[in-house]
Amino acid sequence: MLRKIILPAVFIMCITLSLIGCSVTQQADTGTDKPDQNQTGDQGTITQDEQKALLSEFNALVEENSDIEAIIEYVDSNIAKLSLENASEMIAGLEKAHNGYLPQFASRFYSDPTIPQKFLDEYKPGMDINDVDAVNDEELKQLLIQTKAAGYKVDTAEGMFYPIIDYQRYLDYSSQVTPDIKAYIDIMAVESNEPSARDAALVIAWDEVLTRALNQEKFINTYADSAKLADVQKLYERYVQFVLFGTNNTPLFTYDEKSLSSEAKTSYEKILAESEPSQLAGLVQGLLDTVEQSNGRLTTEVEEYRKNCLQDLGIN
Repeated sequence: MLRKIILPAVFIMCITLSLIGCSVTQQADTGTDKPDQNQTGDQGTITQDEQKALLSEFNALVEENSDIEAIIEYVDSNIAKLSLENASEMIAGLEKAHNGYLPQFASRFYSDPTIPQKFLDEYKPGMDINDVDAVNDEELKQLLIQTKAAGYKVDTAEGMFYPIIDYQRYLDYSSQVTPDIKAYIDIMAVESNEPSARDAALVIAWDEVLTRALNQEKFINTYADSAKLADVQKLYERYVQFVLFGTNNTPLFTYDEKSLSSEAKTSYEKILAESEPSQLAGLVQGLLDTVEQSNGRLTTEVEEYRKNCLQDLGIN
């Protein structure tokens, strides 16, 4: 029986799924009163003790649930003074602040019952709802300006509009953090720029689904000690489900004839031919081989193979 991917409750879970965790493993700092030597450019221009003081002040801002714009300003003013490791800790703290402040900020979209209708009135297919100049309603313009200033952007699903973290803006910090955090920002920027699914349907192509999953797998294999490992693993598990099953409204196998999507087959073959060997790549190739032996249909053998894939990957 085709395993269905059921998207969670619309508004709350749209927010949750777009925010893949905010847990931070703070790294120990054993430096002396000298600037950190693991730097590029002008980073680490103050002593380790001074860096610790900045981080302490920053963490206090986050824990006090200070205004998110003030936290962003603090990061922008001080991150270049820190070592790569300390800057990475600061960026993880910024993400934590964004996650923590999100429910409060999201209430602005629904506290006034006229706002949802204004979004519906203004939004047209193909329109970038985050383009302030494209919006006519003054109240909506101000909300979009506030959203951008707070480091969020607007996304939509099932006729609802809500804020998500704008990881594209985190790319500004990529040169100032450790390689694993840079890779994490790259992954999350792709997600916030173009979410994978809406309304229980994939809104990206099958080749993009597999490409993202392979990139996430590479992160997991490359940065096993990263503080963001668990977050990427959660995202990866979701994408593996997409790769193997699709979604309710974009199934990998058609509901009527139980045949493999020709678009998915072509896309998978193309990406696998271009990709480096990996566990996931091998499993997807095995799926295609199993389906071919089953005359392109969803058979008991194919269902059992997909079940075994999840077990091999440790996904429930």
